[in-house]
Amino acid sequence: MDSQGYNCFVDRDKMDTAIQDLGPKELNCTELQELKQLARQGYWAHSHALRGKVYQRLIRDIPCRTVTPDASVYSDIVGKIVGKHSSTSLPLPEFVDNTQVPSYCLNTRGEGAVRKILLCIANQFPDISFCPALPAVVALLLHYSIDEAECFEKACRILACNDPSKKLIDQSFLAFESSCMTFGDLVNKYCQAAHKLMVAVSEDVLQVYADWQRWLFGELPLNYFARVFDVFLVEGYKVLYRVALAILKFFHKVRAGQPLDSDNVKQDIRTFVHDIAKTVSPEKLLEKAFAIRLFSRKEIQLLQMANEKALKQKGITVKQKRFYFQCEGHEPTLLLIKTTQKEVCGAYLSTDWSERNKFGGKLSFFGTGECFVFRLQPEVQRYEWVVIKHPELTKPVSLETTATPTVLGHPMSLSSSSEPADRLSPFLATRHFNLPSKTESMFMAGGNDCLIIGGGGGQALYIDGDLNRGRTGHCDTFNNQPLCSENFLIAAVEAWGFQDPDTH
Repeated sequence: MDSQGYNCFVDRDKMDTAIQDLGPKELNCTELQELKQLARQGYWAHSHALRGKVYQRLIRDIPCRTVTPDASVYSDIVGKIVGKHSSTSLPLPEFVDNTQVPSYCLNTRGEGAVRKILLCIANQFPDISFCPALPAVVALLLHYSIDEAECFEKACRILACNDPSKKLIDQSFLAFESSCMTFGDLVNKYCQAAHKLMVAVSEDVLQVYADWQRWLFGELPLNYFARVFDVFLVEGYKVLYRVALAILKFFHKVRAGQPLDSDNVKQDIRTFVHDIAKTVSPEKLLEKAFAIRLFSRKEIQLLQMANEKALKQKGITVKQKRFYFQCEGHEPTLLLIKTTQKEVCGAYLSTDWSERNKFGGKLSFFGTGECFVFRLQPEVQRYEWVVIKHPELTKPVSLETTATPTVLGHPMSLSSSSEPADRLSPFLATRHFNLPSKTESMFMAGGNDCLIIGGGGGQALYIDGDLNRGRTGHCDTFNNQPLCSENFLIAAVEAWGFQDPDTH
């Protein structure tokens, strides 16, 4: 630690710029109500050393499971888990769902330490299945910890909280999904103007609200997130809802009169939150959050319980929604299925799964002729779009009725000797072709109860909403044979996503 209390993981210049260290050095307070007021007022917000002490005290007082990993456990396991890997190249645990680790004011060593801590947490908490908020929490705590082991212990105590009335961080997809639904309910009740705007410009408003935790745990700058976290440790989960609602209110105030693109609403809000300092101070953000009236912990708990119950009753949708949640934003995707009979098959899917949201909740097909299905075990076989092998089934849409393009006033030919006029491109959507029926263009479809690859006379692949059972048969789109046993149980599902590095 240096004279200001910065550890070896913090970039001092960045930290001095983000949060000036001008505050008090001591806190003499034992009453919860007084502590709540001080947290809201930002009493320790401008003292790095004092914030570290307060975090240590508040997290130490969290009621936890009898056996909760501490700093000594981290010292024992970190070498075995990390091994000889470079800390910056360590993979992230699956439960963070490919969430980017925010660096805030950490240096390169600090960024690597966050990855090490996350891997050790995954080792000690095998019951955590989905927790995309955790990288941001660990990154923040590392700014205010003496070393990696102390940061690990703090994070473990937050995760191991066993007080049912003090929910802290979602650790399963069910909890995460119900929180998103609860946030949507709260927006509809307390931010009606913003809700109307979201409904007007979004094809699926629930997809926008499903991003609410990302606003807090990832997009907020450090000085804002730390202020939110100060109050969160004292008052609990409801603070997160309040701040997210306040963010949406400010977004509506700034953007209500401006055009919004339905395809970019989620990104527009993320950008707004990332640059929130241009609009509102941390103090004004919290002031707005706590100005929302008739907003109680009991109301949140009732909504949360009702939404979890609804999801459990439709339990088949939970795994399916997680599949979509992980795949959306990737184009193309590669789907691999291994059956309990050790058969392996799959599909190459050209289009982002988010396209399914454009049909108003109805199960509809989309995609392009790039899609194909395949079998890998027991033998290799690939089935591509039937039109590619049999172009006689269709012809490109006639261009006779369209204007002839010109270059410098001269007509330009639409074909050349190197590109025959009858050549079909699988990169085109089916609307570019005159198809005798829709059965030759049923590439991919997805709903809450199933996902389907290939259609017409049957399905190349049908997978139920629980991702446990499936069936395969001949379909007109790919003119395929069954890809494995016609009715099968699924042993494993893998989805590989691809992104254009120039746009991400």
